[in-house]
Amino acid sequence: MRRITLAFLLLTCSIYAQDFYSLEGHVFDENGDVISIGDVLLLEAETNTLEKYTTILEGIFVMETVPQGDYMLQISALGFEAHQETLSLNRNRNFTITLNEEVTELKEVEVIAAKNPIAYKGGNLKVDVQNPYFSSIPNPLDLLSRLPNVQLSPDRESVSILGMGNPLLYLGNQRISMEEFSALPIDGIATIELINNPSAKYEAEGRAVILIALKKETNQGLRGSVTETASARRNFNNYLGFNTSFANENWTVRGNLGYNQLQQWESNSFLFEIPERDVLVDYIVLIPRNDRVQLNGGFGVYFQWNDADYISFNSTIRTQTDDAPFFTDTFLRDGNYQEFIQTQTGNDNAKDYYTASFNFNKKLTNSWNLFTGVQYSGFKQTLATEIENNIDNSEFILDQTRAQEYSINSLAFRLDVEKTFSDDLKCELGVNISQAKADAFTEIQQFSTDNETLIDFGYEEKLYAAYSSVSGKLTKKTDFEMGLRIEHNTVDGAIASEDSPIIFRANTNLFPKTNVSFVLDSTQTLSFNYAKSIRRPDFSRTSSITAFINPFLEGSGNVNLRPTLTNELSINYQKGNKTLFMTYYKSSNPTNFTISYDPQADTALLSLVNLEKENGFYAGVTLPYSKGIWTSNNTVTLNYNKLKDTGATFSSAKPYIYAYTNHQLKIAKDTTLVLGAWAMGRRQVGIFKRNGLAVFEASLSKTFFKNWDCTFRLNDITRAMNFEERYALNGVIADGVYFADVKEVALSLKYRFGNNNNTNFKNRDVDSNLERIN
Repeated sequence: MRRITLAFLLLTCSIYAQDFYSLEGHVFDENGDVISIGDVLLLEAETNTLEKYTTILEGIFVMETVPQGDYMLQISALGFEAHQETLSLNRNRNFTITLNEEVTELKEVEVIAAKNPIAYKGGNLKVDVQNPYFSSIPNPLDLLSRLPNVQLSPDRESVSILGMGNPLLYLGNQRISMEEFSALPIDGIATIELINNPSAKYEAEGRAVILIALKKETNQGLRGSVTETASARRNFNNYLGFNTSFANENWTVRGNLGYNQLQQWESNSFLFEIPERDVLVDYIVLIPRNDRVQLNGGFGVYFQWNDADYISFNSTIRTQTDDAPFFTDTFLRDGNYQEFIQTQTGNDNAKDYYTASFNFNKKLTNSWNLFTGVQYSGFKQTLATEIENNIDNSEFILDQTRAQEYSINSLAFRLDVEKTFSDDLKCELGVNISQAKADAFTEIQQFSTDNETLIDFGYEEKLYAAYSSVSGKLTKKTDFEMGLRIEHNTVDGAIASEDSPIIFRANTNLFPKTNVSFVLDSTQTLSFNYAKSIRRPDFSRTSSITAFINPFLEGSGNVNLRPTLTNELSINYQKGNKTLFMTYYKSSNPTNFTISYDPQADTALLSLVNLEKENGFYAGVTLPYSKGIWTSNNTVTLNYNKLKDTGATFSSAKPYIYAYTNHQLKIAKDTTLVLGAWAMGRRQVGIFKRNGLAVFEASLSKTFFKNWDCTFRLNDITRAMNFEERYALNGVIADGVYFADVKEVALSLKYRFGNNNNTNFKNRDVDSNLERIN
């Protein structure tokens, strides 16, 4: 009996000496909605026998008192692909799991449902570019303009985020230029993510990041697509693109080629007066047909010898020619003297952009990773101009000719090191070094005064940067990320004929960034963000290149532009896939295009200038919705921002509303109808008064014979995208409008070919200055 009792006591002690832990999980679908019900199995890894079973209720499952050991976790729910993963249980574990929608074909039964192409998480949004609606858009710039809060400039040369200014563009987590982004084939892009609170890993130059991810699952063997888009705006435009890749288990080679024949239409009109000079100018510029030919090409090679280590090479080239005659009608009142001037301007413009990068990534140990890369980029533009004036309906007389050339070359190096201490703590360190040299040459022959002007302006900029970022968990439900970036920047600009430089600046700045996120429950999170950032002017904006508009107005660069510094604080609350966000920011030296008067040259200049300061606040909500064949994305924001300058007359500011809605209806198998609109109220932002806008669009997409995609699109149906602006600044009173040629009827046809075995392609751009090269 004593032996039995002793054995029982030893067995009891052994049981109670064993460690037990708990498992808790939160399960969502791809849109961020909770999985209502499902099954969870925990199997022993070696024997595959069942250890625990529980159910998912409203997105949550819990398993208590699970012995320490190695297990296989299996999760299943009706309508979704099963999820399984191995785990070593030596502490309490918490999981967040996303289940992918399962497509099941039943005999004589067809289930049609729509999937939301936009996902929201932590204040950011992520777009599935291969959605039929987005993949049918012929170029990346037009694609960005279809996203919530993204605005395309009237000249279609840049994009901005509402309330945040110009974003940085990244490909593979590294910065790229607008030229390189424009050359990307839509069929090669997997996702585009708008990051509103980027970490210190990203360059400090910008408050938001647009992150482009190429397709990481291209296909073994040969795969590709051919796309043709016919577009009717005011003139006819044609886009032809070819995208292909060839791969085996270790190697991937990809290439793309695009040929675009465009006939662009542009126009703008301004009335401005300078009371102190007693001058009034009223003009309208029209480019009825700019014959633009674009050739975009890309080539990349990627070799991966294990799961983490790879080398890659990637190159992009973009050439563009423009034959753009300008026609300008100008009324000029100079004191009591009045005249009507007609101007014909012939412009032959050519742009060439190229970049090449080499990457090396090595996983040194299970917790250390090293990435390094080098990149060389160049841009060259030549512009030949002939200007003829007709005063008071007499005859056209050749007034002047201009020969201008602008070129820039940039070399950059990047090194990133990542150390993972545990699942709850990670540290990242990195350095960036870049150097850019630009030259702007201008030769002007003035026949009316028999003058010749020669300007050779050189510009050099160097940037040395280092960053450190730490992220992890403070508690079970509190995540954090803290980073600090230091940048030393030098700028040197001089005219070749002068001994002393026009500009010389050397600045060192610190850019802290902090994010703290709290998990309130399985569906709710609350995050706080603080960041300091800088926005440096594009290289071409700080050059001596000029553009003739009329005899009293020149378009010009500004060699004295200074960078804009911004501090901002934001709060983001998310429940499921719905988000409420608020941001306050304050900037010094913001920039805007304005007309100013140069008394020495007795002429007006249209250029980008620094203002004194800007502060603003915006709050909004995103409300995506999906049910059956219908999916929609909706955003509404209340915005207030005020630009201030001592030379301005207007000073008051008023809040305005921005609204975006997009609805996709899966009306039949492989057939999608899209209806969308966005609107913005009238804006009074301190110095500037701007008009309201309301834009509507629609499209219908259909897949034929599995490999043929056809899309019919209507854009800016009511031709509402005319941008009006009024201001009084530094003695100039101006009122104008930019007419955008966006109303469009387009038909796109894509043919896809290839097989379906998966492989990967990765390459990063290294140069942090790329977006400023154009």
